Amino acid sequence: MITFLVDRFMLFSLLLIMALAPLPLGSNRPASWSLVALAVGGLIIAWGLLASVRPTLFRLQGRDAIWPALLWGLVIVWLLFQASGPQFLWHPFWDLAAGLGEPTRGAISVAPFDTGSTAMRMMAYGGIFWLAVQTGRDSDNAHALSLGVLLVGLFYALYGLANEMLGTDSILWFEKWAYLDALTSTFVNRNSFATFAGLSMVTGLGMALRILRRDEVEPIIRKRRTDLSRVGAGLILIAVAIIGVALVLTHSRAGLFSTGVGMATLVVAHLWRWRRIPGWGMVAGGAVLAASVLLFAAGTGTFERKVDKAEAGELGGRTWLFQRTISAIADEPLTGHGAGAFESYFQRYKNADFGGVYSISKAHNSYLEFAADAGIPALILVVVVIGGIALSSLAGMRRRKQDASYPAIGFAATALVALHSLVDFSLQIPAVAIMYATILGIGYAQAFPTGGGRHNRL
Repeated sequence: MITFLVDRFMLFSLLLIMALAPLPLGSNRPASWSLVALAVGGLIIAWGLLASVRPTLFRLQGRDAIWPALLWGLVIVWLLFQASGPQFLWHPFWDLAAGLGEPTRGAISVAPFDTGSTAMRMMAYGGIFWLAVQTGRDSDNAHALSLGVLLVGLFYALYGLANEMLGTDSILWFEKWAYLDALTSTFVNRNSFATFAGLSMVTGLGMALRILRRDEVEPIIRKRRTDLSRVGAGLILIAVAIIGVALVLTHSRAGLFSTGVGMATLVVAHLWRWRRIPGWGMVAGGAVLAASVLLFAAGTGTFERKVDKAEAGELGGRTWLFQRTISAIADEPLTGHGAGAFESYFQRYKNADFGGVYSISKAHNSYLEFAADAGIPALILVVVVIGGIALSSLAGMRRRKQDASYPAIGFAATALVALHSLVDFSLQIPAVAIMYATILGIGYAQAFPTGGGRHNRL
């Protein structure tokens, strides 16, 4: 009974954190992400204490649980080390500060406080993933968490649509100051909400496919339950369509394309799971078609978007921005300039080519930015961890006899965020990262056989 109550508490807490994270501004402010980190830290401590006396809470054990935690822990340790470090590794910035008469206490990072804050957030995301793995190992919990992802996405899509219909230029109690012609829900950046919506759409589509495939393989004597579940699948697809409308109204071309690729990846994964893969030409054509449907559904508001002065820094200057970020990587390829310190150190890499933009806080490419911030080895480590989890999910989807849709959703969600991260920073927004960590945790938890089960269900 105690195990059941603890399990319900952890499940409810994860859903609550994910539901509240977008309030406000995607938790992309120090006060918000600090509260998230505090809540997740408290949950991890509570789970650890309870699991020590109730081992049944430790559902995924052994090397499958240890290797992601160990490698992610190494990333966190490096970031904390960046916030200090021995003097011979200090960033050259501190020598300049000493020459100006400033205090000479330095660090590897040019902004140790920001680096420590980034480490805190990454610990929180790792904690969310860990709790989602241990809780989502149970099939019923995996279903509840996935349904929660869909409903959270639907709620914020409806909020954004209501704002659009009422013509309200506000984000909750904040006056909207950016992207006045696009739906952003409670986020500042349209691309961030586009990724958030896309993740919930991929999850919803995966749940609907799971229900429909399960009905196909179940005996006819269960026809009544099958009919009811198909109604549920229909309702899920309606929710996905509503979120899709909100996604279209963001006018985020990268978000639309990435979501299309994520959904196409999910469908192809299901075909591969059941060994019904068509020819490679058909697969490629299906992927392009799925992405194109979303893109053309966006209409002229997306394709004929004017690049004005405000947007030049976001779109028109990205090639320049990438080039300058690569220059920053070349200067400190191993140690980086400091995680979370991009805005602080990138000022020295600006030049007249970028017009009158005063401050640049993001590289609009999460891979390049993290390499510049934390160093190339740290980027490789992060890619290995997330890529390894995604590939394990893909392999698990094929070997699982039950609930194979959850690993498929995790893999498809990774394809979505991996693609979008090439041209934007959505995964650096806490609310988006929390939703992705939850989806990935569910997928990884369900990637390993649990024994039993007579039917090959999705």
